[in-house]
Amino acid sequence: MVVAARRPKLLPALDVLGDALWRPLIQGGLLALVLALMLAYFVAAWIASPLQRLIEAARGVGVRRSGSGGLAVGGRHEPTLVAEAGPKEVRELIGAFNAMLGRVAASQRSQRDFVSNVSHELKTPLTSIQGFAQAIKDGTASSSEQQREAAEIIHAEAGRMHRLAVDLLDLAALDAGTVELRNAPVDLQTVLRHMCDRVQPIATSAGVTLDMTLPTELSAILGDEDRLLQVFTNLIDNAIKFTPPGGSVHVLAEQDRGEVRVIVRDSGPGISAEELPHIFDRFYQADAARGGGEKHGTGLGLAIARELTEAHGGRISVRSTLGHGAEFVVHLPRVIGSREERGAA
Repeated sequence: MVVAARRPKLLPALDVLGDALWRPLIQGGLLALVLALMLAYFVAAWIASPLQRLIEAARGVGVRRSGSGGLAVGGRHEPTLVAEAGPKEVRELIGAFNAMLGRVAASQRSQRDFVSNVSHELKTPLTSIQGFAQAIKDGTASSSEQQREAAEIIHAEAGRMHRLAVDLLDLAALDAGTVELRNAPVDLQTVLRHMCDRVQPIATSAGVTLDMTLPTELSAILGDEDRLLQVFTNLIDNAIKFTPPGGSVHVLAEQDRGEVRVIVRDSGPGISAEELPHIFDRFYQADAARGGGEKHGTGLGLAIARELTEAHGGRISVRSTLGHGAEFVVHLPRVIGSREERGAA
């Protein structure tokens, strides 16, 4: 007789496992799903919440209230910065947005100040022109001497407006990057002598002594001769205006291996430490320190000189102590050698 071995039944074992294992697995899976959903919600909120505030702030940029002249974000006239939150990438994005917002606000303030300054600069000569023209028209300026004096004032104020218009056009072209500079060798000795000859009558009329010291050989640079002449003329004209009669303005040049330096030094009242950081700002005039309360020019000459110098790859620096004059230094790079060196090459 053959006896067959009996196999153990698996169904009871599976039933035991089903009761003991599957139910906890399902419960654990559901719990993990709930926890994952909660974690995903909090992570999404962590990322999306600062992004939503960023979107709202971006939508508010440029929104203006009626009658307001400034940037309005969230009903304010000044930009509201977005609080940095969220992961690193989101914080970097918000930081870049805040920086951009600050630049936009600064640009708008600069535009408002620019328009206000231009309006102010034009109002004064226009008032004078209208007043003296009316005096000639209605006969108030009846004598030939009075009419001549009125005509001189009208001519002077018209010239002031013309200079302002020319300076504004120069600055607009520089800002727009449309100024085309020639890139040719410039003999600085010739340019500086020409400049001094041009402004000598102005210095003589103001009772200011103008002299110049140049090295025997002054290296040439690559640049635009007319624009460099404009830079030096603006600087020396500014020095003469703020130097009292009997004072002096000295122009000198020096060089080393890396640059040529043109120095305009005056014996005027100097510039205070508080004024120095703003001396190249547009429409800025250090009247209290430099002019004794008298207003000179349009306040654009030094700003144009700096812009043109930087367009040549150079820079302007100023040194001054109140009561001891001022010294403006034009640093020009790209030295290409003296005339002897150029001839030998």
